[in-house]
Amino acid sequence: MVKNYSLAKDGISVFGTQMLTLIIGFVSGVLLARWLGPAGRGAFTALLVYPTILISLLSMGMRQATVYYLGRKKYSESDIVGVTLLLLISSSIIGVLTSVAIIAYTKNPDYNLMLILLASLTVPADLTINYFTGILIGKQKINKFNKITYLVPIINFVLIIFFVFVIKLYILGAVLATLIAKMGLAIYAVLSIKSQYSLKICCKSEIIKKMVSIGSVYALSLFILNLNYRVDIIILEHLSNVAEIGQYTIGVGFAELLWQLPAAFGLVIFAYSANAKDSNKFSQDIAKMVRIIFPVVLFGSVFLYFASGYIIPFLYGEEYIPSIKMLKILLPGIVMMSFFKIINMDLAGRGKPDITIKLFLPAVLINIVLNIILIPDFGGCGAAFASTVSYTLASISILYYYLRITQLSLRELFICNKNDFDFLLNVILKIIKGKNVSSKSN
Repeated sequence: MVKNYSLAKDGISVFGTQMLTLIIGFVSGVLLARWLGPAGRGAFTALLVYPTILISLLSMGMRQATVYYLGRKKYSESDIVGVTLLLLISSSIIGVLTSVAIIAYTKNPDYNLMLILLASLTVPADLTINYFTGILIGKQKINKFNKITYLVPIINFVLIIFFVFVIKLYILGAVLATLIAKMGLAIYAVLSIKSQYSLKICCKSEIIKKMVSIGSVYALSLFILNLNYRVDIIILEHLSNVAEIGQYTIGVGFAELLWQLPAAFGLVIFAYSANAKDSNKFSQDIAKMVRIIFPVVLFGSVFLYFASGYIIPFLYGEEYIPSIKMLKILLPGIVMMSFFKIINMDLAGRGKPDITIKLFLPAVLINIVLNIILIPDFGGCGAAFASTVSYTLASISILYYYLRITQLSLRELFICNKNDFDFLLNVILKIIKGKNVSSKSN
């Protein structure tokens, strides 16, 4: 019960932080959409999509590998941190050079050398955040992780107003705001780790080999996931136009709001799963989380389906009305992926990231083929349909596998009972009580 409570408490804590960052990021997105217009918003999104995909590959799964090995306690923590630093420096250099080459190769007339360099520099910043926050998650320092997480959107929001609206740098300003915010968080993450460990490069070949070995599988898994999330934008850039990319991005952004809750719990579940002594018992805890979270996501999708027609034009303007239909087409796939994000993290915590590769790779290929077929005639709506099909097939595949290895039933995973609501209420009350006690002591 204690671990059950801690899992739920940390999950709610991360979700609360994500909601704060989401609100700030949401407002920033609305301002960018209005100030840049569909074409400018699309060009900005397309520019950063390449560094984003590169980060998922060059991270080499170090966040997950760090969490895994810190949980297993096989090597000393200082050696793990030292290896992490070595790999961070190496991957950052490769990332910047590769990003510059790829973006320059697209020969997009909207990108000049300054934009390409600034966008590429987000790679080492993001990698630093990724690598070092893995240490915090591995040590289950969720509160410190939360404090680091909400700095980016706050800094980004202020800088967007300054660079885009005040001095009117537009796309350049948006990229500058993104880079400076990420750099700020990267420095904060380094200082947080430096306060606990001596940041010295470690070259122990055994640890490097082990971390790279399991990390590369995590990285490939994450790369395939991110490719499936973003391949539609890449294909839209070549088969459509930047204005449609801007409209599609708004639809995707709204739909992915539903992922915040499962993503928050997925992050915590990964840390707890890596430290779990009894995997089968822990799966019962995961089932409880799915039973609580999935109905919330389902209800949210129904709300978005009917409310988006009013919300999107009000927030973004009439130019983004096409985003409404794209959002509605995406929603079924987004709902299916919500439980995937939870059970996939349990599998990753068990040291089975390769399952995602085996089950998701066919879905990526289907997504690519459908995008190529549908985008020329249906644009963003075709991309949305391709994503929904891909997400649904992948989620069903991993659900079947998860039920088989955990011996859980569909009923145990999806049908709520009275105890679930009592448990959730009890967790919320304990969190509120804990905060009250903390505030009084201060």
